[in-house]
Amino acid sequence: MDWRNITMPWRKLFQPRRRFPVVQLEVTSRCQLGCRYCPHTILKEGGEGWYNTDLPWEVFERYLAPYLPQIGLIYFQGWGEPLLHPRLLDMIELAKAKGCRVGFTTNGILLGPGLMERLVEFPCDILGLSVAGGTPATHASLRAGSNLKRLLANINRLAEIKARYSSPLPKIHCSYLMTRSNLAELPAFLEQAAAAGVDEVVTINLDLTLTPEMEALRAFACPGEEYEEQQAQLQAAEGRAAALGIPLRTYPLQFNPRVMVCDALPLKHIFINSRGEVAPCVYLGLPFAGPIPRFFCNQQEPVTPFNYGNVTAGLASVVRNKAARGFRQYFQHRLELTNPFLLANPEVPLPPPPCRSCYKLYGL
Repeated sequence: MDWRNITMPWRKLFQPRRRFPVVQLEVTSRCQLGCRYCPHTILKEGGEGWYNTDLPWEVFERYLAPYLPQIGLIYFQGWGEPLLHPRLLDMIELAKAKGCRVGFTTNGILLGPGLMERLVEFPCDILGLSVAGGTPATHASLRAGSNLKRLLANINRLAEIKARYSSPLPKIHCSYLMTRSNLAELPAFLEQAAAAGVDEVVTINLDLTLTPEMEALRAFACPGEEYEEQQAQLQAAEGRAAALGIPLRTYPLQFNPRVMVCDALPLKHIFINSRGEVAPCVYLGLPFAGPIPRFFCNQQEPVTPFNYGNVTAGLASVVRNKAARGFRQYFQHRLELTNPFLLANPEVPLPPPPCRSCYKLYGL
C-alpha cells in the first residue's frame, strides 16, 4: 500500500490558504476579431483612446512572478486574445511550476495541434472558448472573423488529445453569449458541444452594452420589461442539456436587487490589465483613456475606468493602498450593515459609484 495516497487528502486540508484566490490577468488588449458587442471593436472605431498593448514579459517576471505562490488561480483573460501574446505559454508554465491553477479564454483561431499538446502536458486547468450562436451564420454575425465549424473541430481535436493522454485537463469550457437573436439556438449549440467533447457550457449575459444597438440586443430584462419568451428558451435549453448529459450553468434573465456583492468578487479577486493597472474587475480595468459610453436600462450612464495603481508599484502595496481600501469599503458596508443579526431592517448602503449602473451588481 502506498501511504502517500492515504495522506494526500489530509495534506491538502492543511495547505496554507493563498493570499490571492483569483487573479485575472489581461496579457494583451489586441485581438484579430471584430465582435459587434466587444469594447475592443466599439471603442477602437470611436477614435483614439484604446490602448493596444501587450503586458511585457519583464513586468510579469519581476512584479507578478514573485506572487505566484500566493495565487490560487491565475486566469489569462481580458479584452484581447491571449494567444497573441508571444510568451503566454511561458507565463502558464511558470505559474504551474509555482503551484497555481491556470486557465485562459480564447477565440480558438490559433489553437493548433502542437499548442493543444502543450496545454495537456502542462496541464492547463481551464480552457475557455467564446461562442455566440448555434449556427455558423449567427455566430459569425456577432463574432466577425470567427468560424463556428472550425472552432468545434478544434475542440474535438483537443478532446481527442486529452483522451490519448488520459487527462481530464484542460477542462473545456464554452461561454455562450445570450442575446435576443441567438438564445433560441442554444439547444442546437449544446448538441454540437456535447458531440465535440465540451466539458461544460455557461450562458453569459451581454452585461456591458456600449451602444443603443447592443443595449437592444441583451436577452435579460430591466425592471418593467418582458422576458417570458427568453426565459422559456433558456428553460428549453436546460432540458436539452439534461437530456444530453452536458453540464450547463446559466445566468438569470431578471434583475436581483438583493445582490450585495457582484460575482466578480472585488473583495477577494483582482484584475490586472495589459498596462499593469490593478483594478477591481475587468469592467473597470478597460484599457481605455476617457469615459466609456455604458448603457444601463436604456439610459446612457458613462463610466470612467478605475484602478488602484500599477503593479510596478508592488502588488501587495497596491491592493492595500487608499484607493483600494476606499473602493472595497463600500462593499464591506453592504455586507456588514445588511446582516439581519446586526441591524433590523437596515437601509442598504450604496455600492461604489462606478458600480451603481453595472448590470453585474444585479446578478446578471
